[in-house]
Amino acid sequence: MASVRWRKGGWELRYRDRVGNQHTERFPGPQRKTAPDEVLDRKAEVERDLRRGTYVSVAERRATFGEYYKRWRAARRISSARLYTDDLRAKKHVLPYWKDWAISDIRPSDIDDWVAGLSATMNGWSVRSCYTLLRGPLRRAIKDGIITDPCVEIALPPKPKIRKTFDDVLSRDEVRRLVAAVPDPDPKYASLRTSDRYQALIMMGCWLGPRWNEAIGVRRCDLNVFRKEIAFGRIVVNQNGSHIYTERLSKTEDARVVPVPDEVMTALLAHIDKYCPEAGPEDFLFLNHKGENPARSGFCRNTLRKAADRAGLGHRRITWLTLRHTAASLMFDAGLSIFDVQRRLGHASPTMTMEVYTHLMRERFEEGRQLMNRYIAGESTVAEQVTHQ
Repeated sequence: MASVRWRKGGWELRYRDRVGNQHTERFPGPQRKTAPDEVLDRKAEVERDLRRGTYVSVAERRATFGEYYKRWRAARRISSARLYTDDLRAKKHVLPYWKDWAISDIRPSDIDDWVAGLSATMNGWSVRSCYTLLRGPLRRAIKDGIITDPCVEIALPPKPKIRKTFDDVLSRDEVRRLVAAVPDPDPKYASLRTSDRYQALIMMGCWLGPRWNEAIGVRRCDLNVFRKEIAFGRIVVNQNGSHIYTERLSKTEDARVVPVPDEVMTALLAHIDKYCPEAGPEDFLFLNHKGENPARSGFCRNTLRKAADRAGLGHRRITWLTLRHTAASLMFDAGLSIFDVQRRLGHASPTMTMEVYTHLMRERFEEGRQLMNRYIAGESTVAEQVTHQ
């Protein structure tokens, strides 16, 4: 139960919370026979909340978003790379605006105004990422019973369509030209990072489509020569600024085993024989000439871009992501199903694979058109087409 009494300077409301801690709230006002209605109303509110188990202290109600954000961030269980990226976004777009707001003062209209401001200068994905950093601490406060949900019918910008054009991927012949152009013909570069040290890495990227941090994280034990398989994502190599570090599991928190074509397996074994013949089971396969994990920017600048120039592909913007998209396109061209491609690329859902890549199925599109033409003309039956497929 709460108690009210007048002391010099005003009225005091005293009570104990659910764990037994005593609280005192002070209200200015002169001494009189009965306490002011403001004090009595607060007393009734406190007693009701204590009885229902919904009591929230005044300090918690007055907590700022910045304070709650620190607690929410400390409790997150995400990769260091994701945390690094989110910290940059929060520092630039979230905390400068919301840090000093009392968390109980944030209304849906306030969030709408903030989102609208971001949308004027940022794309939909970036705005949604910033909104996630706002919504996380607010949901924590909602679970604690401190506030009601202000994230009601927030008008977020649409997600941009992830579409890859034919210029975004390489053909089978262009892949061969790119791989062949990796070694620098100048003899003085024979032992440097512009030699054929990364030839097998590029071939693996073009045909198997791992993410960069998965490819660099491949160890000797991840390569199964007898079953002609390779495991991606068990160890990944991430980069925060100039700091390169390893983590367990990929962004999807899963590892996958991918079948390796003979030509790619031959290149990988040749790479091991030349560059890491004494590699132990836990040793990385792809290291630079200093024995360190290569940085993505340096690899693209010093190896991939120069190889593209020598291969006559310098007019194309070729990055590691280009190689991953190329792998998806070539898998479709080879006749793999959407589910096979999803599994090999490590997408969480075939929907993601379908939205991004299905229109890259060049040869299969033409094959499907010819099948439809034959069927419409009465030159084949459904059964024949099924057999053909």
